[in-house]
Amino acid sequence: MAGARERWASRPAFIMAAVGSAIGLGNVWRFPGTAFNYGGGAFFVPYFIALLTAGIPLMIVEYGLGSRYQGSAAKSYANLGRRYEWIGWWAVLVGLVISIYYCVILAWSWVYLGQTLGALFGDALPWTAKGAQAHFTDDVLQLTGSEAEPWKFGGMQWWLVLGLFLTWGAVYLSIVKGVLRVGKIVMITVPLPLILLVLLTVRGLTLPGASDGLAYYLAPDWSKLLEPKTWLAAYGQVFFSLSVGWGILIAYASYMSKKTDVVNNAYITSFANCGFSFLAGFAVFSTVGYLGLAQGMPVGDIKASSFDLAFMTYPTAVENFPGGHLLQCLIALGFFVMLLSLGVDSAFSIVEAVATAMYDKFRMPREKLVLLLCVGGFLMGLVYCLGSGKWWLVITDKFLGDYGLSVVALVQCVLVAWIIPRSKLKDLMDNINSRSELKIGIFWVICIKVFTPLVLGTAIVLASIDLFTNGYEGYPLAALVLGGVLPVAAIVVAAFGLQYMRGKGDAD
Repeated sequence: MAGARERWASRPAFIMAAVGSAIGLGNVWRFPGTAFNYGGGAFFVPYFIALLTAGIPLMIVEYGLGSRYQGSAAKSYANLGRRYEWIGWWAVLVGLVISIYYCVILAWSWVYLGQTLGALFGDALPWTAKGAQAHFTDDVLQLTGSEAEPWKFGGMQWWLVLGLFLTWGAVYLSIVKGVLRVGKIVMITVPLPLILLVLLTVRGLTLPGASDGLAYYLAPDWSKLLEPKTWLAAYGQVFFSLSVGWGILIAYASYMSKKTDVVNNAYITSFANCGFSFLAGFAVFSTVGYLGLAQGMPVGDIKASSFDLAFMTYPTAVENFPGGHLLQCLIALGFFVMLLSLGVDSAFSIVEAVATAMYDKFRMPREKLVLLLCVGGFLMGLVYCLGSGKWWLVITDKFLGDYGLSVVALVQCVLVAWIIPRSKLKDLMDNINSRSELKIGIFWVICIKVFTPLVLGTAIVLASIDLFTNGYEGYPLAALVLGGVLPVAAIVVAAFGLQYMRGKGDAD
C-alpha cells in the first residue's frame, strides 16, 4: 500500500489553487476573443446558461469524485466501474495536449517581457514603431504562410524556444515537490494579476473611442443565438476556463480534507473565474474601441483572432498610459508578469492532473514523473515555435478547446447520470451533501441528466456538420484533419491503452 495521501495546507490554499487553475490565459485572451467573434454581448446568453447548467454542476461532480475516491480522474472513474477508467485518461490527455500549446503562448509572453526589459534602456516600447499587431506577427512570431497555407512552416524561432524552456522549467519547479509547494505559490500568483488587470481596465476605459468598444461588448446580436457554433463556443469556453473536463479538479479535490465543503468551493471558484473574465473583456473592448477610432473603422470590422486581441489590445493600452516612458515600461512589465503568473498557474495544474493520474496508476517516483512530462511537453511544443506555429495552434485550440473538452463533459454527464448504478449516483450525492452547506438536489440532477446532454450534444453535432461543410477560417480540410482530428483520435487510442496497462496503483 502507498503512504498517506498529501493534503492541502488549508482550505484557502485549495481554493486559491483551484481559482488559479481556472483563472488563466483563457480569461485574458480566449474569453474576450471568443466574445468578439460571436457578437459581443450576444455571447453572454449561452455563456451564462452553460455556466449555470453545465459548468458549476460538472465542477461539483469533479470535486465530488476526487474527494470521494481520493484519486486522479482515471482512478476516480475506475471506482465508478473498471471499464470507465479510460474516460479519466481521456480527460487528462486532452489537458496535456492543450498544455503543450498553452505553454507556447506563455513563451510569447516571455519574449515580450525580455523586449520590455530592453526598452527600459531605450526611448520607446518595442511595438511603438510598427504598431502592436504588426510587431506581434512580424517580429515576435515572424509569421509565415497563412490560414490557407499553413504548410509554409518557416524556420524555428529561437527566442520562442527559450521562452518555452523557461515556461516548462517554471512548471517543473512549481509541482515537483507536491501540493504543499503549489499552495504557497498560488497565494502570490493569484492576487497579483487581479491588481494589474484593474489598472489596465481603468486606463482602457479612459481612452478615446472606449465607449464604442464597450457598446460592442455589451450590446447583444440576437441572431448569433441561432448559430450552433455560438453555443458550442460558449460551452467550450466555460469548460476551458473553469478547467472542467481536464481532470484537474478531480486531482486537486483528491488532496482535500475529507470534511472540506464541495459545493461552496465550486461556486467560489466559478464566480471568481467569471468575474475575472468579464473584467478582462472590459479591458480588451475599451482598447478595441480606441483602435477602431484610430483606424477609422467600426469595432465589428476589426478582424482578429483571440491571440491577436490579447497581444494587440493590452500592449496598446500600456502604450497609452500617461506618465512617460519609464512608467509605461513598468506597466508593461507588470502586464507580462501578470500573463506569466496567470498562465503558469493553469499550466502546472494541467500537468499536476496528469502526474497525479500517472502516479496513482504506476507509482513512479514523483520527481522522475514530473521531469518526464515537462521534457516531453517542451519537445512536442517546438512545432508551435516554427514560423507557421500560430496557424497550427489555432487549429489545435479549436478542436481540443471546443470539441475535446465539450465531448469529455458530455460523456461525463451521460456516465454519471445514466450509466453507473443509481446507488453510486446516490452515494456520490450523499457524500457531497454531507460536507456542504449548500445542498445539491433536483436542479443538479436535471442539469447533468437532461439539459446539458441535450443542449451540448445537439451543439456538438450541428457545429461539427457546419465545420466540415463550410470549413473553418479558411483552413484547408487536410490541415484541420492533421492538426485537430488526428490529435483527438490519438488521445482516444492512448486513453484505452492506459486503461488496460497494469500498474502498481491498480492493486491499491
